[in-house]
Amino acid sequence: MSSIHFQHSSLLKNQIHEALKKQLVERDYFFVPQLNQFRRVTPTGFQCIMLNWITGDATHTLEVYLGVRHDAVEDLALPFTNDLPELQSNNFTLFTPLSKLFGDPVQRFSIGCEADILPAIHQIQKGIFSRGISFLERYTRLENVDNLYNSDPDSPVTYFHNQLHRCMRAIAIARLSLRPDFENLAASYRDQLKKMGVTEIVLDRYDRLWRFLRTYSMN
Repeated sequence: MSSIHFQHSSLLKNQIHEALKKQLVERDYFFVPQLNQFRRVTPTGFQCIMLNWITGDATHTLEVYLGVRHDAVEDLALPFTNDLPELQSNNFTLFTPLSKLFGDPVQRFSIGCEADILPAIHQIQKGIFSRGISFLERYTRLENVDNLYNSDPDSPVTYFHNQLHRCMRAIAIARLSLRPDFENLAASYRDQLKKMGVTEIVLDRYDRLWRFLRTYSMN
């Protein structure tokens, strides 16, 4: 990629950031440039609006994602996965394309020049402020996350697709929520991992998490 092309791509991306920043700052979001994210800190973690910018030759592609992080869930579950420790502070408890809230798997905006920016911004803002913010607020409440993850343990989570991590997070959420069916859920998720054909190392990690959570105290 030529330096001129790279500069043009960066200029378009920055214009989009600035256009979105005006309204999001009013709602206590701040921009994290190295992650292309707008974040809002919550008492339990953070809410996130992520801009996935894919640089192309003539046109660039923009996708918008929403994420919610619960620190307590991630701090409990992630040490028992194989995720890199340096990535742990940026993991999400829920993560989904904004478009999925409107029934579409993903929505991609093609940005080739400044004229493409305003229509894209209009649609993105409409999506964020009509449903995105309320989604983030809803799942900032742990009881709603618990209901999503654990009300039907045999069904996939709509807003998270790594089934291994789902099982790890779900049992941590169940413990944090003091669910009376904790043991039944733990056994169910272990059965799911076995059916997935995970390695003995992964099963051992899950069993260690299960044992740890049995005696875990939030005080």
